[in-house]
Amino acid sequence: MSWVLHRIDDRLIHGQVVVAWGQRLNPQRIWVVDDASASGAWERELLSSSAPGIDVRVVTVTDAAREHAAEQSASGGAFLLVRDLGTALALVTAGARITAFNVGGLHYAPGKDKVHEFVYLDAADRAAARALLARGVALNVQDVPASRPVALETLDRSVLPESAEPAP
Repeated sequence: MSWVLHRIDDRLIHGQVVVAWGQRLNPQRIWVVDDASASGAWERELLSSSAPGIDVRVVTVTDAAREHAAEQSASGGAFLLVRDLGTALALVTAGARITAFNVGGLHYAPGKDKVHEFVYLDAADRAAARALLARGVALNVQDVPASRPVALETLDRSVLPESAEPAP
């Protein structure tokens, strides 16, 4: 069973993940893939305490890519959370076989444009999205299980890989 959710969310573990998605999919483990968080004991402890009763693993991109396939055959369900599209791309590039990411929240920051109520992108985000889509990784915008998923490329056609753009 294992991987039941691969999610991109700049807040990592928070209420929507633990309550909305957690109650629906009942994960036994949450993997937070974030190099910065993995390097700090305080942040690892904070993230672990954010999901009571769930085994939280805070790991680097390299470690997550190496262990991704093994987790696939583990018993129970698992979530994988990354902070941004760049990390998602790094994880896939490093060898994790991920076919889809739930885009749950990429919030406003200077230089980012709104493409959805809770998704803002800049040039680097769009480049990473294009690269993921070109590798066959679906990017579905959906904050909670009750809302309808929407393909990111339908909200912002500029993320389409060049080979997928319609001819004029």
